[in-house]
Amino acid sequence: MIKKFIFIFGVCFFVIWTLASNCRAEEFTLQLVKEKVNAAVKLFESEGEASYPKFKDVNGPFRFANGEGYIWIHSLSGIMVMHSTKPSMEGLSQLDLKDSTGFPFIVAMNQLVEKKGEGWVVYLWAKPGHANEELKSSFVKIATHGGRKYVVGCGMYGVSIAQIKAAFPNDVICDAAMFDKGI
Repeated sequence: MIKKFIFIFGVCFFVIWTLASNCRAEEFTLQLVKEKVNAAVKLFESEGEASYPKFKDVNGPFRFANGEGYIWIHSLSGIMVMHSTKPSMEGLSQLDLKDSTGFPFIVAMNQLVEKKGEGWVVYLWAKPGHANEELKSSFVKIATHGGRKYVVGCGMYGVSIAQIKAAFPNDVICDAAMFDKGI
């Protein structure tokens, strides 16, 4: 009887622990950002525009870390073709976007992926719901679909260049100073 109780208790504990683990929110990390961008590139390259609803699904795998993480896609001509959280940006050129220092971060993203294939762009940007700019680090990667090249990206706030270098010492990182010198 005791063995049966221990067995049933063990099975129940395992089931509850597994369910609780799966319900936990993903921790928003640099590694997770890269993983999501890499997965998004694969999906976009195979499905093109048909992938957009999957990126925008608030319960899907590309809206993550309690909604802080999301994917966007823009063309090398600067047109936002898909933005998971700001559909009002879609169809509009983003090439003129600059942070408060004058850093044209969309231009930098395009140049970085064209020259290096992927990397990080660090700039100042207002976090949703906040008035002041904060440091934002976005991982971007080139994707090709239908013979055209696009930039797929995801960013997170409050991450420094030093933190990116510590996590990914071989990754290319572009900020305003590097951009001025040429990527």
